[in-house]
Amino acid sequence: MSAQETYKAVLFGPNVIGSGTEIELHFANGGYQDVVVLEAVEDGQTITRTYRKGRETEEPIPYRFVDEEVSDETTEGEVPN
Repeated sequence: MSAQETYKAVLFGPNVIGSGTEIELHFANGGYQDVVVLEAVEDGQTITRTYRKGRETEEPIPYRFVDEEVSDETTEGEVPN
């Protein structure tokens, strides 16, 4: 019997990436991950979205949106003239 390394999850939230999007996640210490943090870079900003595992135990495991942080990505320092 081979050990499975990943499981299917589905993201739910107020944004496009969390509107029923199915993803594959790796098990953490032999169990489902409690929290999933995803990062995306859009229009020069880094967007960090946090999801928390739901109570359901059948795959795909649901994760609900809980937080979003946006930070500016600047490749060059801003120097006033």
